[in-house]
Amino acid sequence: MKKNDKQERQDAIGEILRESAVGSQDDLMNILIDKGFELTQATLSRDFREMKIAKTPDTAGNYVYRLPAMHLPEAKSQKQGMICPFYRNGVLNIEFSGQMAVVKTPRGYAQGVAQDIDANQIPGVMATIAGNDTLMLVLRENADKLAIINSLKILFSKSN
Repeated sequence: MKKNDKQERQDAIGEILRESAVGSQDDLMNILIDKGFELTQATLSRDFREMKIAKTPDTAGNYVYRLPAMHLPEAKSQKQGMICPFYRNGVLNIEFSGQMAVVKTPRGYAQGVAQDIDANQIPGVMATIAGNDTLMLVLRENADKLAIINSLKILFSKSN
């Protein structure tokens, strides 16, 4: 029996994306068809828009689909300077100046990193502006910079 229920399909999409790295809509569509869903490419694209699914780089630099509502675990307090190097998932470093932060990424990664930051609504970050290899974070008044660094570490760790 073929499954056509939109909510059931979107729940399945969420489960698949949380459990495995999917790099193309065709791969995801084939997985859903194998699970008994009846859908077209247009339906899947519509689901992606409604669910706000984005394609972002993984730890190996491959682009995979991610859900926007990833919940960040509580950040552990660590002693950090105002410049903190990251070597995973496209973030090279972050440097703060007043109510702004500049994040350096490899060429072509800034927009994907900014999209992840926006989708996860990191406390203290009001907005992102992305270029090719640099993005700027506009911080809220009295933002906890250490908490932002720790949230970014969690978001861009190897386990994601």
